[in-house]
Amino acid sequence: MSPPKPPHPPDPKAQQYALSVRFKAQHALTVGFLTLLLLLHALAIYLFCSGFLLSRLVLPDRSECCVPPIQPGNGYVVGNVEQGCWFPKRFDKAVIVVVDALRYDFTVPFSDEEGGKTRGQYHDQLGVLWETSVAEPTRGFLRPFIADPPTTTLQRLKGLTTGSLPTLVEGGSNFAGTAIDEDNLIEQLNRAGKRIVHLGDDTWHALFPGSFDANLTRAYDSFNVWDLHTVDNGVTEHIFPLLEPEMRGKWDVIIGHYLGVDHAGHRYGPDHPAMGEKLREMDGVVRRMIDALDDKTLLVVLGDHGMDVKGDHGGESEDEVQATLWMYSKKGIFGRGDGIGLEPPRSAKERS
Repeated sequence: MSPPKPPHPPDPKAQQYALSVRFKAQHALTVGFLTLLLLLHALAIYLFCSGFLLSRLVLPDRSECCVPPIQPGNGYVVGNVEQGCWFPKRFDKAVIVVVDALRYDFTVPFSDEEGGKTRGQYHDQLGVLWETSVAEPTRGFLRPFIADPPTTTLQRLKGLTTGSLPTLVEGGSNFAGTAIDEDNLIEQLNRAGKRIVHLGDDTWHALFPGSFDANLTRAYDSFNVWDLHTVDNGVTEHIFPLLEPEMRGKWDVIIGHYLGVDHAGHRYGPDHPAMGEKLREMDGVVRRMIDALDDKTLLVVLGDHGMDVKGDHGGESEDEVQATLWMYSKKGIFGRGDGIGLEPPRSAKERS
């Protein structure tokens, strides 16, 4: 029996070809996988930018005094600025006080019935808003409102004056605002010939340059959060002389923007004696304004946003978006009586 033949030695060319084919296949798979990942990342970034980082579409149209959004009832003739463009006006003048970062629960009396909550430094310090709404329901009206995020001051002022919703991508412009070029309340007041006085936070002048009375307006730097008093003292110093009878003929709308509460939150947080002090100061200011008002002037006090437990804002947490809105008139036109809905809600979650 003959011995078995030795195996043929492998063909080097065949081995080289097989290795080349295997390498090309692995390379193609790797490149294909990485290309797929790249396409998925590009799609994800596109969806994120177009869906989450929304851009605002600014409309060039302007509201007109003689063109109401709906036809008024009772045969009212529109188009008269003095009597009221779209419906009869109720007041000749308005004083609008913005207390920056006035969270709604800063105005609500503390209650032991609220489970798990302890009394904070901010409780029961700014009581005048709640007191007047309960004791004088036809004159005072207090409600929470939800501030759409981002809850930064510049974006909230845009939202309040234009009626539009700010977008998250605009939050980065909070420190470098540009003039608003869409329809807004300040422009409409100017077009109607109203004299507007601004006191306080200079952010308003970045948004509405040249819109305020140059002789009576006083603007203050808004970004020194360590200073709790300069802006507030300046607003208080200049606003009360304007409420005197001899000065009422020189303005139609006053906007006073206080920053002390916001700065106290940034520096110390809401549960700090400095916050209690600032809220008591605001309580005294509002009480003095009530005494100085005549029955032809509407007083509005509101916060532009709230603040979180650390005193910061910008996001969409419950404490950051719940802000305060209070209106007061000595005319007694709010029409609440007979014990119905006299006590304001304790939070925005309550529905009356």
